[in-house]
Amino acid sequence: MKARNDYQIGIVFVLGLIVSSLLLVGGCGASGTGDDSVVAAPFTLDINSAGERIRQELTYRDDLEELAPTVVYTLLGIDENDVVDQKNYFSNGATAEEIIVFQAVDGEALQNLRNAIEVRIADQKDIYASYAPEEVVYLQNAILEEKGDYLVYCVPADAEAAAKLVNALLAER
Repeated sequence: MKARNDYQIGIVFVLGLIVSSLLLVGGCGASGTGDDSVVAAPFTLDINSAGERIRQELTYRDDLEELAPTVVYTLLGIDENDVVDQKNYFSNGATAEEIIVFQAVDGEALQNLRNAIEVRIADQKDIYASYAPEEVVYLQNAILEEKGDYLVYCVPADAEAAAKLVNALLAER
């Protein structure tokens, strides 16, 4: 009789192991991919709001006006096909102050836009060095930041305040 109880206990034990194993294996494959990690949504930035906040919340020495997008593309020598959307404000030329917020179509386009802005900064330094050298300091402190497919560029009077605002805009969801 004892042998029969040991045999029954053994069977119950083995069946328990099999059922437990099946439950574990079944639980691991529940997602279909085996990867239960959460994918974050891509970063988005409201171009119009960001540009307007940069213009309104920072100090500028000149009035800034919005230019037509085609004028900006020509001025910077960029391909409009690299741009999903943009917002810009430029001074009338008395100062080097300007704001541009771009959404690029992809990473390669973003790099093209960054390169164009870097050329713009270098060209502006050369131009202003001869007739308004104090503007070169503002250009040296220009803000040029990117996140996701977005690029934010500005030449304000107060670079420290601008850096804080741009970083806050790029930290928002």
